[in-house]
Amino acid sequence: MAKFDHFNLIGPIYDWIFSRRDPNKLLNLVKLEPHHSLLDVGGGTGRVSFRFTEISSEIIVADSAVNMLKEANKKGLFAINAHSETMPFQDMSFDRIIMVDTFHHVIEHQQTLDEIWRILKPKGRIVIEEPNIHYLIPKLIAFGEKILLMRSKFYYPEEILSMCAYKDADRIELVEEIILLGL
Repeated sequence: MAKFDHFNLIGPIYDWIFSRRDPNKLLNLVKLEPHHSLLDVGGGTGRVSFRFTEISSEIIVADSAVNMLKEANKKGLFAINAHSETMPFQDMSFDRIIMVDTFHHVIEHQQTLDEIWRILKPKGRIVIEEPNIHYLIPKLIAFGEKILLMRSKFYYPEEILSMCAYKDADRIELVEEIILLGL
């Protein structure tokens, strides 16, 4: 039996509850150019990818929560209902892929990483921003999500990094709590 879908419930008020901090660090790490395509995996309401619309018009938000995607559509973003483990895109489709505060919510973590690696173009870049479970606040968040019966599974940054050991990656690095993969 499927677990309760928290994100479809809070979709209409998600942006009000979870505001985005200063986006400049993420913008600088993604290095999106006007000719690049960007996929926001688990992007929900598009609260993060909306910040990139001034740079490129080729932005897609993919999420499994339809009510979250409705909010992304209201922002003028192209949204597609999809699970991170089985993305409906051809190999090497995107120049940039982001996952912000999403990785701990997916069902199959390694399968998700393999899938986003599959759809990344050569010389592309994947940026994964995830709470660092080494610290107290993320530990409290993880505990809270467990109490709410969310399917969250938090990993230490080093564990995520080890799952990203693709032999053809030019560079894989940990920048504070952000994983850079690809370019």
